[in-house]
Amino acid sequence: MKKVFIFLILILVLGGSAYFVINETQWLRVVDIKFNANEALNIYDLQRYSGVKYGEWMFKINIESVEKGLMEHPYVKAVEVTRTYPSTLNFNITYREHYMNIKYSDIILSLDDSLMVLKVLDQENEGYTVEGMEFTSFATGKQIDVNELYILENIVKLIDLLNQSEYNANKTIQYEQSDIIVKIGDIKVHFGDGEHIEERFNQFVNIYESLTNEGVTSGVIDVSSDGLPVFRPFGK
Repeated sequence: MKKVFIFLILILVLGGSAYFVINETQWLRVVDIKFNANEALNIYDLQRYSGVKYGEWMFKINIESVEKGLMEHPYVKAVEVTRTYPSTLNFNITYREHYMNIKYSDIILSLDDSLMVLKVLDQENEGYTVEGMEFTSFATGKQIDVNELYILENIVKLIDLLNQSEYNANKTIQYEQSDIIVKIGDIKVHFGDGEHIEERFNQFVNIYESLTNEGVTSGVIDVSSDGLPVFRPFGK
């Protein structure tokens, strides 16, 4: 009888201790949230999109749901969430980065290199700005909606080539009637719709270098078609 009594006392003590630990302490609750910070995402945004709350039970957190929620943030490209018991959640986030601006009417958008809309801007960010291409609709965190998406994708490739070159191109890329136009000083270059852009860029380079060697600093280089490239001095 005495042993049974002691055993019951022990059960009550252990049960009371477990109750205290579970309900009155932060054991197995979210106390610390660790993530690689970015100027586009603070702890409040992270909690709002992921749904994670301090004090929440660690074992009740649905990791897949948390990751899916955070992926709705415009600047989050990928995320991996892990638990470190007893009380830490770890977020390893890959962020989208501003790549170029697109401007139509009085609206300026920041896009990444996959043409996802990151932000509506008051003024142009650094890098190239595409003007003259109409976008029918947009939403942050979604790919921009334009009628000729492939042309905008070709412009991304063109910007890559310009960034790799040493040419001091004007940062405004004009789009007019299926024609991508870039200015380098007083040289205007027509790339057409940008198909086979590497080949067209190489044609432009050959003509531009030849003109530079001859001291020609103005005119039009037309590599807009798959035929022979053309140079025209202004006024002709």
